[in-house]
Parts: sequence; structure tokens; C-alpha cells
Amino acid sequence: MKKTVLILCAALSLGACSLFPPPYKVPVSQGNQITKDQLSQLQIGMSESQVTYLLGNPMLRDTFKPNEWHYLYTSLYTAPDAKKSDVDDLVLIFNNGVLTEIKNN
Repeated sequence: MKKTVLILCAALSLGACSLFPPPYKVPVSQGNQITKDQLSQLQIGMSESQVTYLLGNPMLRDTFKPNEWHYLYTSLYTAPDAKKSDVDDLVLIFNNGVLTEIKNN
């Protein structure tokens, strides 16, 4: 009798957890939000300071490739209507302080 009551209580307790709504997850956005307008203004031949003025500081500057700037954007648990970046991964390559290559992944 005790085992039956214990099993019944355990089953009801575990089943009650599914009645609650899922926990709130805080939306997390990290990186540089780059718009299509900013991307259209980006041109080969711009200096590093012009690119920094236009896009801001890069999210990542590689230690072994200091002339390669990475602009990254990620978002977790955001609402579908939340403002997002038009570009998730942008790589800019400089040569002697001048933008020579744009890679938009």
C-alpha cells in the first residue's frame, strides 16, 4: 500500500511540472549590428579610420593576422520581430592601412 501511494505521488508530482509555462530566457545579442546602408557605403580603398568611423570597432582582431578584422553578430532567444543585423559575419582585410578585400559570409 505504501509503495502504491509513493508511486502515485511521484507520478503526480512529475506530471505537474509540465503544467507550468517554460522559464523566461533573456534575449542575448552580441556583436556589431551592420545595416545594408552601412554595407553599401563600405568601399575598397577606405582607410582603417574611415572603416572604424562607419562600422565601429571590430568584434575580433586576429593576433596572428592583424590586418584582418572580423565583424560578427549573434543573437540567442530573441523575438522574431527583434531588430537584427543584416550581416552575421563580415571579414575586412587591410593592406598597409587600406581596405583591400571584403568577405561577407
